[in-house]
Amino acid sequence: MSKNKDTELADKLAEVGRRVGQAITDAMERIRPAIDAVAEAANRPEVRAVIDRAEKLVARRPCLCFCPRAHPADHDICEPFDAVVTGQLSSELLGDLDVPLCAPCAAARAARKFAS
Repeated sequence: MSKNKDTELADKLAEVGRRVGQAITDAMERIRPAIDAVAEAANRPEVRAVIDRAEKLVARRPCLCFCPRAHPADHDICEPFDAVVTGQLSSELLGDLDVPLCAPCAAARAARKFAS
């Protein structure tokens, strides 16, 4: 390749780079108002409260007590999505397993075990 062709190639690549950069800048300028609007909405107190509540719900663990078998005398005490401790579940198929339990189920299991 001659020096002249090398210069032409470099100039063309530089022009392509400039055009791509300009296209990205133009696109960002067009969508900036939408991004700003979404950011502003996400920072409003009522929206922030919904987001915070959703984050808390996602972080919750389900109670896997198997209430009818573990504490059949205590109906409707389970807090199904608020496991706070881990307890043992004995399974013939899988042996002893650690399972998450909500506080009422853990207390009912302990009371049943203590009474036995």
